[in-house]
Amino acid sequence: MAHSDAFRRARRAYEMTHLISASMALALGGVLVVVAAALHHTSNTSWMFAATLVLGLAALAWRGGAWRRGALAGVLAGLPPLIVPTLVIAMSPGPQCASCDTAPAWYCVLSCLVASSLVGLAVGHRAISDRSPARFAAAALTTTALTGLLGCGTTGLGGAAGIVVGLIAGGATGWVVGGRHARAV
Repeated sequence: MAHSDAFRRARRAYEMTHLISASMALALGGVLVVVAAALHHTSNTSWMFAATLVLGLAALAWRGGAWRRGALAGVLAGLPPLIVPTLVIAMSPGPQCASCDTAPAWYCVLSCLVASSLVGLAVGHRAISDRSPARFAAAALTTTALTGLLGCGTTGLGGAAGIVVGLIAGGATGWVVGGRHARAV
């Protein structure tokens, strides 16, 4: 009898920990959505990415382990692509536009590609050192892409493509370089 009661308490504590992690991820996702809405013009597509990010963060945090670690790392890595379009537009010569989603400037698209390539490189390199590199990388690249799309996706298809291509290229490069470095040590 005492054994099953202890088991129930342990199970309840385990489940509560996962629920708390998911709740904290929902709060983090909410903060990211507010920041993105304050920095960028929002559209139906932006809201779709925001909802996917918030729900994905909660699911990955609830899952735990490498999924949770990768999701948090991905959100942190996604901050530069979230912010870069605002900085580039603020520093750009010529008239400022409230939204570049109709005709994005080449430098907006290029900044999204470069920022996502660099963070993809970091994510790929970090993933190889995790206990479960494939799960970590999958979660991190997913949340990085969704966080970055809240910013770069507002520049249109070019910015969105820049995020995806940059993350894939940077992530693969980081994975290969990290793997070589790990074998050399």
